[in-house]
Amino acid sequence: MSHSDDLHKTKVMIFGSEYVLSSEESEEYTSKVSKFVNKKMHEIARTENIGDTTRIALMAAFDIVDQIARHSTRHREDRIRIDEALKRLEQHIDDTKK
Repeated sequence: MSHSDDLHKTKVMIFGSEYVLSSEESEEYTSKVSKFVNKKMHEIARTENIGDTTRIALMAAFDIVDQIARHSTRHREDRIRIDEALKRLEQHIDDTKK
């Protein structure tokens, strides 16, 4: 089976244009992601009063990547705090066994 056999094709509408996206993810997932991108582009077009679709798409891309980067940073910081708390708990358990 070739790689292309694993791809799902999904018709989506983003910012007034129809696209057929190929993805290994489900059609539901691809639709959900495209709706998010569409919403973000409409928000930017409305709030920034921009008519250039390419500029709107770039601003949406930067905003989405910024959200992902911030989430990733928070996740990494949370993981560090959890690891530190586990070390303290292990030390406390070891101390109480002595």
